[in-house]
Parts: sequence; structure tokens; C-alpha cells
Amino acid sequence: MTGVAVEGLLPVRAVGLSEDEAATLGRLLERWASKRQKNALLGVYFDAHRPFRDLGISVPPQMASVRAALGWPAKAVRALVRKHQFEGFSLAGDLDPFDVGETLAENSFDVEFLQALSSTYKHSFSLLTSTAGDSGEPDVVIQARDAEWSSALWDKRRREVEAALTITDADDYGVPTSAVLYLRGSTIRLERSWGVWKVERLPNPTGRTLVEVLPHDPQLSRPFGRSRITREVRYLTDAAIRTLMRAETGAEFFASPQRHVLGAHEDAFKDETRWTAITGRVLALSANEEGDLPQVGQFQQMSMEPHLSMYRQLAQNFCAETSLPMSAVGLFTDSPASAEAMQAAEAQLAEDAEYQWRVFRPALLRLQQNVVMLRDGTDQVPTDSWRANVNWTPARWVSPQAASDFVVKAVAAMPELAQTSVMMRRLGLSQGEIDEILTELTRANASGILDRVLAAAEPLAPAAVADEPAAEVTDVVAAG
Repeated sequence: MTGVAVEGLLPVRAVGLSEDEAATLGRLLERWASKRQKNALLGVYFDAHRPFRDLGISVPPQMASVRAALGWPAKAVRALVRKHQFEGFSLAGDLDPFDVGETLAENSFDVEFLQALSSTYKHSFSLLTSTAGDSGEPDVVIQARDAEWSSALWDKRRREVEAALTITDADDYGVPTSAVLYLRGSTIRLERSWGVWKVERLPNPTGRTLVEVLPHDPQLSRPFGRSRITREVRYLTDAAIRTLMRAETGAEFFASPQRHVLGAHEDAFKDETRWTAITGRVLALSANEEGDLPQVGQFQQMSMEPHLSMYRQLAQNFCAETSLPMSAVGLFTDSPASAEAMQAAEAQLAEDAEYQWRVFRPALLRLQQNVVMLRDGTDQVPTDSWRANVNWTPARWVSPQAASDFVVKAVAAMPELAQTSVMMRRLGLSQGEIDEILTELTRANASGILDRVLAAAEPLAPAAVADEPAAEVTDVVAAG
């Protein structure tokens, strides 16, 4: 029995772990606990649950408790996630070179991958784990794990995950009660009861840590990347909410213009008649003690434009930080945007998405290797698997007219490109549409070949029949 003390958690005791495994578990739990508060804060911003932070200057106390919300952080995350569409693996024209397509489909990997990306851009990274399936499950179970309930150690020399911990359940106080520990050559399921972790070892013949990390914008000093909800995004969100609150406060005064009365009797405005004086259609005032008639006036109405102008500036700063087009935050121009303008507005976001695909490629290739090795029960990396390609839909939006113009010119220069799937993808077709088109073309070509064969055989049939009696006559003459 080995004990590990973790700050913020009860002392950990594990039954069935070696000294090294217990030490690794302690490091992972400590790292998870240290990042827990920051990850929770990012989740609060993403869910638009960040409370209004009043500076105590311009907002009256009556409105300080208003639950204002702004979805800019979620927009920053979702806009980039929707630029990704995974289309599988290929090698030398083979669209499923290692027969992992069925396993990916059984795990709904296209949806699982998008959920992993949402956590990547929200918390800075997510994990893709692989384990052997139980009865009734796929041969290999692929699951996405978010950083809020995961922890990992990075091996800088091998450029891969050294060890990882995914917390699968916790009690009402947020203390983990169930987890999976991933080590090189070992996958261990942990169940915690009365402060003691009980161990169950899962099959892992690969000799690898069956966890791949998907980071956002990794750096040498930060291999697990950084969140899209940066400090600037959080500040701009808070500032924009305060601006909206000031605008709402101003709107209250805008709806009820401030008037002034000179020379009125003091009984003309009592507490119960103040709102009546503002909303009444007719205002009747009597003369004061000196007999002077009251003079009624109105203060100059305030303008909402300063608040709206500041909000627009904050929105522009947010778009500059997140590479989003201005239309993403509700700022539109009077005239509709052209196709070229839309492409230019999303150019930087598309470049970020394409860059991320290059970051994700090694992890996805290793995931494919993990699936094959775990499925086949081997520790040998599949041959030529490092040469495989990761296919995705281009992130840069191109108008159909521009795409068609490019394809026409490319095919005119090299006609052989017309039947390739690469050129069809440049047209904007998905891999499913390409497969269906190629299948129909193959079926049509096969039918055309059969028709030509039958057409060529029909004229020969009468001649062949006519030749047979002639041969018989010749044989008879020769016999006579």
C-alpha cells in the first residue's frame, strides 16, 4: 500500500500500484488540482455565467445585481471549431489503408473529435484515449477527455504524452472517485472508496501511453498550448458587459426625460406623485406663495451614442484578438458583403484552422497506430503508417464560382486531374459525396463497356452461323 499526499485532496492511498506508478499518480493529481480553478474560470466565461463586475462609479446600486451575460468567449471557441471537418486517413490513394474506418464510425469519431476540439480551444488542450473494448463495445474504444477533468505529463524528448490521468467520476464535493491512469505499457482503472484507490489493470499490449493530446497553439515552453479565452478576451468581455449595463442605465433615464420646474409650490411634488408628473399627459401647477407662476423646462436629453461607440470599439478589439469577422459579433455594414469580402474577413481564422490541422496531424496519426496495435494485440507499429495522410475539408471558404474557375483551368492544363478525388475536394465536395460520385461513374463505365462488347459481338453472330454449313460442305466434298 502506497500513500501520496495531494494539496486540496484527501491523502491518497493506492492498493496494487508500484512506487513509480504511485509517484506518477501523485504528480498527475497535483497538476490537476493546481489547474482546476483556472479551468473552472474558463468554463464560467464560456457558459456566460461570469457575474457582472461593477466598478462602483456609474451604475446605480439598484442595477448592480442585474445578471448580465455576453457570449463572446463561446463565440471565440465555436467559430474555430466549426472550421474543422475531419475526413479520415489515406495512403497512396487508399482512403482507409489500415481498416480503422469501421472502428472510427462505431465510436462516432467525427462528433467525438469536434467535442474534443471544443475543449481544446476552451481549456488549451484535450485528450484522445484508446482502450480495449468490453463485451458489446467496439474492439477499440476512443474517447475524448477535456482538460477540466484530465491531467497529463509531457515527454519533451519523445514529444509524446508520458503519462495521463482522466477522472471519470467525482463525489458531491468534487473529489475524484473514479479515474483511469495511462502509463507506458499499462492502462489502470482506479476506483476510490474510503480514501483508498483500488486498481484494475486493463489490456495494453502496445507498450505505449494510449493517450494523444490535441493542443491549441503549443509552444516550446507550453506544450499543452493555451486557451482561446485569453486574458484579453476575458477583460474585453467584462468591459463590454459593463458598457451594456451603463447603456441600459442610460436607457432608463432616456425613457424618462428629466424636467425642472422653477417657482412651484413645495406641495406640488410629493413622493407619490413624482412618477405621475413624468408620465402624465397634463401637468397642472398652481402659483406659489408669492403668486408667481411656475416655469417648466426640460434638461437636454442624453445621447446613447457614447455607449454604443465604446461597445463597437470593444467588439473590434475582440475580433482582432480572436480573428473573427465583425459580423460574428453583430456589427454589419449597410451593404451586403461580396464573396471576396467574406473570404477576406475570415482569412485569418481560416489560417488559424489550417495551422491547427498541422498541429493535430501527428496526434491523429499516432491515434490511428494505437487503434491498429490495440486491435491486433501487437507492439509493432503498422508499416508505412507514418506516411499516411490526414484528410480534412479546407478551412478557407471559397465561393463556388472561384472554385469552379480554378478546377476548369487546372483540368485544361492536366486532363488527368478530372477524375481525382483531390480535385473534387477543391470543388468543395465532401468525402462522402466524392465516394458516391466515383462509385456511380465506375458503375456507368462498366455498363458502357458491356454495351460496347455486346454491340461488337452482334454482327459476328450471323456470319458465324453461315460459316458452319460451309465448313460441313467442304468436309463432305473432301470425303467424296
